[in-house]
Amino acid sequence: MNQLMENLFSLLETPKASEAEHEAINETQEAIRKVEQRLTCAEFEDFWNAVTTIEDASHLDSFTLGFRLGMQLTMEGLKPIVE
Repeated sequence: MNQLMENLFSLLETPKASEAEHEAINETQEAIRKVEQRLTCAEFEDFWNAVTTIEDASHLDSFTLGFRLGMQLTMEGLKPIVE
């Protein structure tokens, strides 16, 4: 149970973006604005959905991690109270 609690609390720590990540975001903002100016609203929405879908591919990893932690909690709950 101790390891399970350590796993859960370690997930509460928010990862901090590196300086390189901040620079990359700043550098792409102007390019995104130029793309937005050249596309129609519908085209830009499709573009943006495609970009954010690629970035959010980590949800599969989060789902898997959550599922495994849920299974660990279930297994702990099934253990006898008194041994």
